[in-house]
Amino acid sequence: MIGTLIDVLLSGRVRTLPIAALAAAALALGACSGGSLQTDASPPPVTDGETPPPDTDDKPETPDTDDEPDVPDTDDETETPDTGDEPDTPLTRLGDILDRADTLLVGSLHSRYALFGGGETLDGASAETLSCSGARCVAQDGAAIAVEDMLGLAAGVSEASLDSRDGFDTAATRDAFGPMAESVAGVTVTALTVLGYGFWGEHGFAALELGSGALEGDAGETAFSGDFTQARAYVLGDVSGTNPAGTGSATWRGIAEASPTGGFERLQGTATVTVADLSQPRVGVAIDVPGHAIDAPGWADMALDDGAFATGTAGSDRLAGNFHGPDHGEAWGVFDTADHIGAFGAKRER
Repeated sequence: MIGTLIDVLLSGRVRTLPIAALAAAALALGACSGGSLQTDASPPPVTDGETPPPDTDDKPETPDTDDEPDVPDTDDETETPDTGDEPDTPLTRLGDILDRADTLLVGSLHSRYALFGGGETLDGASAETLSCSGARCVAQDGAAIAVEDMLGLAAGVSEASLDSRDGFDTAATRDAFGPMAESVAGVTVTALTVLGYGFWGEHGFAALELGSGALEGDAGETAFSGDFTQARAYVLGDVSGTNPAGTGSATWRGIAEASPTGGFERLQGTATVTVADLSQPRVGVAIDVPGHAIDAPGWADMALDDGAFATGTAGSDRLAGNFHGPDHGEAWGVFDTADHIGAFGAKRER
């Protein structure tokens, strides 16, 4: 009975947890400064005493012979030219990606739990597999999540730190929730913490999310309590929609975020995407995380279909991805094996 209840809860959480709190912050804030998110999106003030650039007009200056002395401008505000362009910051770049996003890939949601009640202890694990097409992913019970769901999230980021890694903007976020107002089959989540590790380029965004929490409920006349952990990875962005073409070979290099399905810890690695012959394009993906064997044989030679590639079975050797942006400038994807889940992004070498 307890096992049935917890499976209902964990499958429901695939839709109720904030899948991209950072995305909501990016759209709400639109700008940042330094290494952390800020709620003040106004541009920095102009420094007092700033001198204007020299006049390059060929005509020599002539002294002002007007009898009246020049009166200084006493207006408190210093005017700055309006260029019509927003400042180029990591969050504005992320906001642009979200605005253009037309494709979503979500790996399986992996969960582990331990329940205690009525003198009984129950440990278990579950995996919620989603099927994705275009901008929409559908869970096994028919519930769906789409790109527009991410863009409309109201959840805020309580803690976040921006950085960069190997040419990608990165963000580490922490969100705390609870107690949840909604209960599922008599089970209530009393506390939830979600750690997010996201990164983005120009045409794609990827993230690994690790959640942990506490819950309570009852099974008939037996009250129980427990804790759980979860992990999932996803990518979104604007895809190329065509296969890379030309002659010779091409390589995309980037980074990956991964987690063991049994440990729910953050692992950092690299990603290499190759097309050995652009005239007959097939793609290979190599994920390298020191100390962990993640690659699967089928990942080395995948067929391409309008810039998309996929192979394997979720929970065993699954990898799916797309080429993104003009001239296939980036490649993004998710992977889900028996031991690891994660996401990767890579940029084309020129």
